[in-house]
Amino acid sequence: MNKYVALLAGLITVFPVLSQTTLNLSEAICIALENNPNIQIAQNNAANAKNEAQIGNAGLLPQFTLSASAVYSEDAGQLPPRDASTTTSTQLQIGYTLFDGFGNIYRFKQLQAGSKLGQAEAQNQIESIILQVADGYYRTAAAYENRQIAQELVRLSQERFNRAQNRAEYGRARTLDVLSARVDLNADSVTLAQADLQWEQSIRSLNLLLFRDINTSISVDTSVIINLQTSLIDLMNQALDNNAGLEAARLQEQQARYQFQAAQTAHLPRLDLSASYGYSQLNPDIDLDFNNPVKTARIGASFSFNLFNGFQTQIKRQNARRNLENQAMLAEQADLSLRRDLTNAYQGFQTSLHVWALARRSLEVALLNFRRAEELYQLGQVTTTQFREAQLNLIKARSQVSTAKYDAKLNEMGIRRLVGDLVAWKKK
Repeated sequence: MNKYVALLAGLITVFPVLSQTTLNLSEAICIALENNPNIQIAQNNAANAKNEAQIGNAGLLPQFTLSASAVYSEDAGQLPPRDASTTTSTQLQIGYTLFDGFGNIYRFKQLQAGSKLGQAEAQNQIESIILQVADGYYRTAAAYENRQIAQELVRLSQERFNRAQNRAEYGRARTLDVLSARVDLNADSVTLAQADLQWEQSIRSLNLLLFRDINTSISVDTSVIINLQTSLIDLMNQALDNNAGLEAARLQEQQARYQFQAAQTAHLPRLDLSASYGYSQLNPDIDLDFNNPVKTARIGASFSFNLFNGFQTQIKRQNARRNLENQAMLAEQADLSLRRDLTNAYQGFQTSLHVWALARRSLEVALLNFRRAEELYQLGQVTTTQFREAQLNLIKARSQVSTAKYDAKLNEMGIRRLVGDLVAWKKK
């Protein structure tokens, strides 16, 4: 895990621990990366691809073969059979392809590109899991804040109902005011019950993303810090160098190019070298003795040139060329898509920051308005409807701030994924 994953400094703010059971986003991501089977599968695939990128797997190393045999034979044409014998032998053979049109070189380069492709795909999988966990974490944090907002709403409505009841007892309030306060209290109690349900469901969903018991209790940190201040031009340059999806598309094009070059080498001659050294002995009847063997040593070279094989070489070369053209177009498409996605994400991030700032200012106004309305309501100078409107405006403003700050943070993390900043990735 440490080989593939390391959170960058400044990526996830390590929030202050609120209690021993508080789970911050950094800890949640670490748990998911450790437990998620999709990441382990991606890492195993990357390890397999790296394992295959060996010169021996491309045919660049000689082959050694040790063989031994014992053959019994007899002349069955006579009755009874005569001239039975046993031939025993052992031999060490060495074979090496000295030249095959550089096809083995291109195959090795193709394997090397496949190794890097496996790493890029593993990085892409890790980044996807990080964003899923972040989204689940902030959904849980939003559910927690909505629950707190609903609790505050019920508290205010309960105070209003109690005040209306007390005033009614002294003849200073109408029965209609009491009934109106009661209706609003019941409605707010329903809202709280729904918020409690959403909070519990979000906890189970987050635990599922972490691949642990869904009933594990969680306390989340609701603080958010935005620390992305890079310009779009710098982000674009970084994305073109480090984006895992674009890197994978480029590596697939590179693989296709090596495959095409390897297909072209089939028209070139091939030169193979071989050597062998062994012992053999012929014994009468069934006899496996090896006491007086005959030594044999051979050195040879074979030259071959493919004149015609039913157009198989031509077909492979044509298909390889078309595959290269396809991969080149896909790489270009990935480049354009990345530019579009990053531009859209950056604009969305800037908009979310603006919305968050507006929401905070709206909350300040709504809070002042509610406090003033509460004072006047206690003095009997505003109606129940006006007080209720001020109360709902305050709750709405708090909810908007909560939504805006989490949207801004998720937009920031989306940009960091596009620029390859979610995972510290060392290219080799």
